[in-house]
Amino acid sequence: MDFIIDWIAHRIGVFVLGLLSGGRFKGESGFAWGWAVVVGGMILLCPFAVFIAWLIYASGP
Repeated sequence: MDFIIDWIAHRIGVFVLGLLSGGRFKGESGFAWGWAVVVGGMILLCPFAVFIAWLIYASGP
């Protein structure tokens, strides 16, 4: 299961970093692969963070 989430985060990260670098980012080496996973993981977690923030905002006075 962890492999699937890691692979999805990597593909999303490579896509986003590729867009930001004009298509030069490939994410194949160790350091670049790790950055792609970090960026993809942050993008995958954003909807959950927004939902939690909205719940906190909606429960206020």
